[in-house]
Amino acid sequence: MENTFRWVLGFGIGAAWSCANLYFTTNILKISVLKKERAKLTALLLLKFPVLYLAGLLILLSKVFPVASLLTGLTIVIIIAGIRRLWPKQA
Repeated sequence: MENTFRWVLGFGIGAAWSCANLYFTTNILKISVLKKERAKLTALLLLKFPVLYLAGLLILLSKVFPVASLLTGLTIVIIIAGIRRLWPKQA
């Protein structure tokens, strides 16, 4: 039972990390392409690369969660985002 709980929690953490990464990446690209708010771009870059990626590394190195659950959580967000982009928009 504990192993299942750790797997589900790892899946959720992987999905949350992937959502945060996707959020930061899209906002960084929007600001970069539109050439707006340099201070906000710097703040997002400082949050994404050192903080988010260091947190991901610490999650992996802690070995609390199975790696398969973390990877499944990471990829499911990308799949859902792709399907959402393909879905026809309501008028």
